[in-house]
Amino acid sequence: ARARRAGAARTRRDPAVLEHLAGGRSVAEIAAALVLSVATVRAHVRSILGKLGVSSQLAASAALARARGGRPVRR
Repeated sequence: ARARRAGAARTRRDPAVLEHLAGGRSVAEIAAALVLSVATVRAHVRSILGKLGVSSQLAASAALARARGGRPVRR
């Protein structure tokens, strides 16, 4: 499967979850910040990883940074 761009997140929550992931937040922290269950955040993370064609949260964060021209994500 070929990798997609970090901007490929399609659900309403995927971009927010990806931003939090890239900021180094844990699934539990993201769930609290977005008022979602941990299971829901994990489902979003799996969706994002699949859309980006990567296998880790770190790789998803790197894809977002590349899409932004290499600028790091601020926490």
